[in-house]
Amino acid sequence: MAVPPPAASPSPAAERTAAAAPSPRPVVPTPPRLSPPAAAAPAVPPAAAPLTFTQRLSTRERIHVLLIGNDREKLGEGRADVLLVLTFDPVERQLSLLSIPRDTRVTLPGRGPVKINAAYAYGGASLQTVTVERFLGIPMDKVVEVSLGGFRDAIDAVGGVTVHPRFSFSLDGETFQPGAMHLEGAQALAYARMRKQDPQGDLGRNERQQEVIRSLMGALAGLSSTELTAVLQRLESSLRTNFSPSEVVRLRATHAYLLDHQRVVRVQGVGRTIGRGWYYLVPDQERQRLHLLLR
Repeated sequence: MAVPPPAASPSPAAERTAAAAPSPRPVVPTPPRLSPPAAAAPAVPPAAAPLTFTQRLSTRERIHVLLIGNDREKLGEGRADVLLVLTFDPVERQLSLLSIPRDTRVTLPGRGPVKINAAYAYGGASLQTVTVERFLGIPMDKVVEVSLGGFRDAIDAVGGVTVHPRFSFSLDGETFQPGAMHLEGAQALAYARMRKQDPQGDLGRNERQQEVIRSLMGALAGLSSTELTAVLQRLESSLRTNFSPSEVVRLRATHAYLLDHQRVVRVQGVGRTIGRGWYYLVPDQERQRLHLLLR
């Protein structure tokens, strides 16, 4: 059998060439491209703390105060008999008085259509305030809740009020004649509450309520700070408010025009019997007008 020839040995020249050849370079991976660092978000300044009521009295903002008077001797009972919104306008230097008729028809969550003053019976001054705020679309800055007895006592505390009846009528043993009349607390209650003998019904009664309240405000404005504080303390059991005595004094000082420049705002609507009840219907356009006028 034939034997294969041995493999040939590399020549000396080939060995020298192989020794001189460079070794292969290791492959170095390319580093990934890095995006530049994102710019830091600008610092957000902290929200300014809301102004206190006293601080707001020094601004050009309007102040809205709701006066709730119930139809019982004690607070928290019965229904609201007086719903009066006072708007202090430091720019126009004018006080607007808006009486909301107590028969105004509104929708109360969980209760359906009701008269606006029923909110007081269902949830006291808190629910009554929210209901008025929804009706006008305006938040109330302060609320004053006074009972029938407190209203009478407040008038007696300042020595009575002066009114000017437009026609003759009698109620609760009291008789009123055209011309200037000075009334004590019980007389003023009868004067402000009469409705059936007034040709304008509830709207006429609202005007007499405002007349009594304006006269009372005038009497209170004539008191010193000490005397005013004493009156508020006397009414402690029949009046509730989120006003502090110092805020009342400050309000009177910064809005000194409130006695000389007043405007009466009326709610325009129509009375109508619906089911077994009598309601005062206020269209949405009128509510919008009131909102724009007072906001």
